[in-house]
Amino acid sequence: MKNIIIFYISEFGGHSKAANNIKEALLHKNPGLSVQNINGFGYFYPLTEKFADSLYTTIVKHFPAIWGKIYDRKKIIKNLSPLRKWVSAHTFKKLANFIKKTSPDCFVATQAFPCGLIADFKENFNCKIPLIAVVTDYHPHGFWLHKAVDKYVVASAEARDVLIGSGIPKEKIEIFGIPISFKFLSHSRKEDVANELKLIKEVKSILIMGGGLGIGPIEKIAKELDKSTASFQIIAVCGKNEKLYKWFEKNKQRFTKPLFYFGYIDFINKIMDFADIIITKSGGITISEALAKGLAIIVSNPIPGQEEHNVNYLLKNNVVIRADEPQEIGKVSRELLEDSEKMNHFKENAKRISSPDSSLRIADLILDI
Repeated sequence: MKNIIIFYISEFGGHSKAANNIKEALLHKNPGLSVQNINGFGYFYPLTEKFADSLYTTIVKHFPAIWGKIYDRKKIIKNLSPLRKWVSAHTFKKLANFIKKTSPDCFVATQAFPCGLIADFKENFNCKIPLIAVVTDYHPHGFWLHKAVDKYVVASAEARDVLIGSGIPKEKIEIFGIPISFKFLSHSRKEDVANELKLIKEVKSILIMGGGLGIGPIEKIAKELDKSTASFQIIAVCGKNEKLYKWFEKNKQRFTKPLFYFGYIDFINKIMDFADIIITKSGGITISEALAKGLAIIVSNPIPGQEEHNVNYLLKNNVVIRADEPQEIGKVSRELLEDSEKMNHFKENAKRISSPDSSLRIADLILDI
């Protein structure tokens, strides 16, 4: 039985979701596989994982400018190189024991930290187990770079060119897209979704979400949308943000427009089939899902760094509208709802650059290698 290990970090972010989507696709292709998804940070550094997760979430939610200043800076990457190598060296024994215990046939990494750790191990110990790096944003940052990586999977030709410009051989790079669930290949009828989730099928709908953690000024956006003269319903997905969910629960009666809200769900594909517009931050997974479903996409308040790069790529391809202030979001939403030609233009562009079969193609690559 082949044994595939997929490393990610953080339980509820895009890296974890990408790992789950790849595992789902692998088992769909071959149910007899052994596939383990492992939180690399939690496995190798269990005492510091929660602190690191909390620190990252605090910075991106409350001090995003700080993250933007340190993200993907060549000088910082260079200065951190000795620390990274020191951390790797102190993890090699645990990784060696893990390999001896599990006998993996292939490593897959959906985040740069475990990818670099395994790549360092391969280089230092002449380890021949293949390592596939799956980049979950539209622009790969410098921490992904390592000559011991056997294959890179990226979302676009632009991302491939970034890697080539950084010295990665072209033949090591595949453009398959960001891994979303292959459930996004199927389509749910609006009528069926409305009946199942008690939505209103005769009314246009705007979906608001902020990734798995429910990050962003979602309450302010919802209140601004409620002022609009256009006719539509609001669907909010709060993710793991319990405070946000309780806010909607408490304030639902104050909304004049139909309002529906959900917590952390596993049927976002159905809601995206039902919705007309999505307002979201620009995380790689959520954006890729929205593209696959051909939604008109409004991106708001991207996290400086990876999400800013995502927005730049998407704007260049004319598939999103950026609006950061709630009033601007309300105005843009109304314009899209009132101009079906403009709405369809963005929906068609979204479909054009989407990769709904990404996880299945990545699964084929893993099985081939």
